[in-house]
Amino acid sequence: MSSSIRFNKGSTFILDGREVSVILVVNGSLVRLEDVASLEISQYTKEQLLELWTAGRLVPKPTANLPIEVRPSTLATLSSYPKKLIDAAMRRQAYVNLLLAEGEKIVSTPARLRPLLEQIAKQLGDAKVPGPSTVYNWLRKIRYHDNHPLALLEKANARGWFGCRFPAEVQDALIKLIEERYLEPPGCNIADIHDALRAKLHELNLLRATDKALQLPSYATVHRAVLAYPAYERAVARFGKREASIRFRTSKAAPKAKFILEAAEIDHTPVDLFVVDERTGMPLGRPWLTVIIDRMSRMILGIYVSFGGPSTEAVFGCLRNAILPKTYIRECYPRVEGEWPCYGLMQTLVCDNGLEFHSRALEQACFDLGIILQFCPTRKPYFKGMVERAFGSISRNFLHAQKGTSLANWMDRHGYDPLITAVATFDELMHALHIWIADVYSVHYHRTLKRPPLAVWKDGLHDNPPSLPDLTVLDIALTENEERVLWHYGIELFSLRYNSRDVYPIRYQYGEKVTVRVRYNRANLGHIYVVHPGTGEAIKVPAVEFDYASGLRLEVHQLICQELREAGLSETDPLKRAQAKERIRQVIGEQLASKKLKKRKQSARLSGINSQQTPTANLDAKPASPTALQQAQSPVIPRQFKTSTHPLGKGGQP
Repeated sequence: MSSSIRFNKGSTFILDGREVSVILVVNGSLVRLEDVASLEISQYTKEQLLELWTAGRLVPKPTANLPIEVRPSTLATLSSYPKKLIDAAMRRQAYVNLLLAEGEKIVSTPARLRPLLEQIAKQLGDAKVPGPSTVYNWLRKIRYHDNHPLALLEKANARGWFGCRFPAEVQDALIKLIEERYLEPPGCNIADIHDALRAKLHELNLLRATDKALQLPSYATVHRAVLAYPAYERAVARFGKREASIRFRTSKAAPKAKFILEAAEIDHTPVDLFVVDERTGMPLGRPWLTVIIDRMSRMILGIYVSFGGPSTEAVFGCLRNAILPKTYIRECYPRVEGEWPCYGLMQTLVCDNGLEFHSRALEQACFDLGIILQFCPTRKPYFKGMVERAFGSISRNFLHAQKGTSLANWMDRHGYDPLITAVATFDELMHALHIWIADVYSVHYHRTLKRPPLAVWKDGLHDNPPSLPDLTVLDIALTENEERVLWHYGIELFSLRYNSRDVYPIRYQYGEKVTVRVRYNRANLGHIYVVHPGTGEAIKVPAVEFDYASGLRLEVHQLICQELREAGLSETDPLKRAQAKERIRQVIGEQLASKKLKKRKQSARLSGINSQQTPTANLDAKPASPTALQQAQSPVIPRQFKTSTHPLGKGGQP
């Protein structure tokens, strides 16, 4: 039988990690124990010992006579072995139990034992009667191992001769080749190791007699020698510790939030869809999508789409969309039937280690808004797996069903050209994306939540009602900052001057030249915010040349200044700068019709096409008529999109 505990004299077991033995039992209820190592005496009642056993503090003593190869751990059971071995062991146990049930001393001679075995086999319905010597060995094993059932298990791994039969020279040569060639990057295959070993042994045999030549191990022997190294060590040696840790990682339950907006995850990804220009119909490239998702409800809190790639501007745009209510949906996207009720400040923002997330501007913005910034370990995206899974859902269930999709892997295209089939404009993409979020994703059954994300969000509103910041504070927080000197002519930033009567008191109080903090929005250089050194108040200061700087992106302004410098003209001349601005606008407009995708994508980025403003498709077009202007301002309704959750896009129009 297996290891067990008895409270009779002479029994031994483990109490709190120490081996004790029973030296005296008084009246069948009081048990006196002796520590085997320290000889310390203690006394317990049987009820106390039973409570210790229930708590797991009192366990049986491991079987010492059981071989190491079958010695069980504290959690091992017979069911942990293959079924074939279990059936064979139970058959042997049945023969042993029926023999021991005879009550008489078992005589192991074949003449006396064979009739008993035939009778037992008939009783068990066993057609194959074991031999007397076999049964004798079973009895001897089970007695030697203190009646432990694992002693009757067939130990196939303990058969045969253990060790390598080849001489030490062959073993050393093989180990050296494995460690120097197979386990070192870039590595090699086993056939190369076998060929190298052949050459090495031939070199060694030149100095040996013919009858003492070293024999070449077979390919199977070399293969087993390689596999003898642990799989993790082989991966570390060939791919490095970081890659091996990723391959052999153990995934456990993801962090859980107790209420909505406790933690939100943010990340960027390129959209698996080519967008075309509204005027020319030519592909502009694949925009970038930034998403913030709530960890508790799995609701998408905010999105930001642009051609600018991962940047602080994209993070700020997505934060703004996540924090503010989505009141623009009914007006801008009338075909959205559902609701997107997500808004409010999150407590923690979980992000990776991108440069835009480690920027000083984001850290200061989160500090101003009361958001805790939490970073994942380097190169471990599974620490924010919810937003990564959201990207997969957007791609598989929405983008891959549309014309012009790039698919997740270009190897899956098989002759399919997305640049030819692309038909969706940027506005149509935004319209369809809002439909998918509000009408498909948020109301779709979530396997982990066992409910739709929208239902979980609505239930969480009672426990943690969302909070909104002051809109002015939000506008100021989501800006970048620099330090500049306040002069009599104002502040100079990026070769632009800003001045206002509202900043005069700063110079009156702190001196003629005052170093102040300046906050600006790189998407609009029309105004900046000057932070008062004493009160911390943010003062809005417009540009001196407001007509030129209003709505001007920093990248476009830098291109204008670069052109003026290359032409040897002054960067501060208003006329020259205005003329250069018009030339840049014309160049951007021409690049939108370029035959090169790279130039068209660069033009879309410089044009400022993003999800927070209406893109300007033709920068050098003539002023539109009132009718055309009204048509341009009307909501854009997508025509080419499907919103089915079917992976192949089968379904109706939105």
